[in-house]
Amino acid sequence: MGQLKSAYEGKEDPNLPSEAKAIATKIVKEADKRVGKPVITITENENLQASKDPHDYFSIGRYFWPDPSKSDGLPWINRDGETNPDAVKASDEKKLGEMIHAVEYLALAYHLTGDEKYGAEAARYLRGFFLDAETKMNPHLDYGQSVPGKATGRGWGLIDTRGFMILPDVLKLLEKCPAWTTQDREGMKSWWTAYGDWMQTSKIGLQEKKAPNNHGAAYDVQLSAVLVMAGKEEEAKKVLGESLPARLNDHITADGKQPRELARTKSWSYSCFNLKNICKGAVMAQSLGIDLWSHEGEGGRGSLRKAMLYLVPFLQNPEEWSEKQITKFDSKEARVWLNDGAVVYDDAGIRSAQKEFAPMEKADVTDWVSTPVQK
Repeated sequence: MGQLKSAYEGKEDPNLPSEAKAIATKIVKEADKRVGKPVITITENENLQASKDPHDYFSIGRYFWPDPSKSDGLPWINRDGETNPDAVKASDEKKLGEMIHAVEYLALAYHLTGDEKYGAEAARYLRGFFLDAETKMNPHLDYGQSVPGKATGRGWGLIDTRGFMILPDVLKLLEKCPAWTTQDREGMKSWWTAYGDWMQTSKIGLQEKKAPNNHGAAYDVQLSAVLVMAGKEEEAKKVLGESLPARLNDHITADGKQPRELARTKSWSYSCFNLKNICKGAVMAQSLGIDLWSHEGEGGRGSLRKAMLYLVPFLQNPEEWSEKQITKFDSKEARVWLNDGAVVYDDAGIRSAQKEFAPMEKADVTDWVSTPVQK
C-alpha cells in the first residue's frame, strides 16, 4: 500500500517496483468508472426459488444440473467441477463480487489521492449493500448454494462470501473518511456481529464449519475477518491461532499434498484455491501477531511452505500433474500463494516461480494490496 501511494504521488524511490505507478493509475481509473453509478444490490434478483424475501442472499450450487432422467429435472444432480451457467446466472454471487470490487477500488483511490469523492462513493456502495432499508442484504446465508428439488440452502454456500475476507482492509482505508459516519460504522459493526453470530450458531453455518476440505478453511478465514469487523479481535485470534492451525495439520500432509483437494475433478484448481484462502488467513493472522507462515504440526504436517513447494514443480511441467483436472491447467491459479510465498520464504524455487508465473506487472489490484512485493 505504501509503495502504491508513493508511486501515485510520483516520489523518487529506488525501491519502488517499476509497475507500481501503472497499478496506482489503474486503481484510480477503475474507481472513476464506478463514481455516480447505481448502488449494487441483491434485491433486484428475480430468481427467488428458495426465499420470497429479496433481501435474502440466494444462490444455486454451481455444479448442480437438472437430472435428465426426470421429466421435471428434480432434484438437480451434482457434476463436480462442471459449472452450470444457469445456476450462476440465477445467483447473487456476481452482484456480491461486483460490490466488493467497487468498494475496493473506491477506497483505494481515496487512500491514494486523498480525494473525498472516492471515500464518499465507497461509503454509498457499502450503505446500499449492507445498511439501507430498501436494498440491504440480510445478515445470513440460509439460501446459499441451494439445490432445486433437494435443499433450500447448504453450508457450502458460505464459500460464496469469501470476498468478505478483504473487507477489513477496505474499511480500514475509510477510517478517516468524513462521509463514512459514526452511524455508518456502528451499523456495519452491528451487521457483522449478526452475521458472525449466524455463522457460529445456525445449522447451515455449523455445517460449513465441519467441512473437512477447502470449505472449512475458508470458513475459518472468513469468520476471522467478520469478527475483526465486528470489533472482536480476541475471538478472531482464537480462530486463527487454534482452529486454522488444526485445519492445516489435517489438510496438508508432511510432503505438502492436500489430499481432499487432490480428490476433486479439478485437483490443481482446488489445491491452489485452498492454499490461496489459507494464505489470506496467514496475512490476517500476521497482522494480529500470529505466525502461520512457519507453522508445522506433528510429523511435519500443516506446513504452508511445503504445500507451495509441492505445487511449484508442476508450474514448469504441468504435463506431469497426474491427478484429475477436467479444466485447463492454469498457472494463474497459483498467483496469490506464489506472491505471498516469494515474500515470506527465503526460497529460491518459490521466488523463481513467482517471477516467471506471477510477475507483478500482470497482477491484479488485490495482489498488490495484499502482497508486499519482493524485488
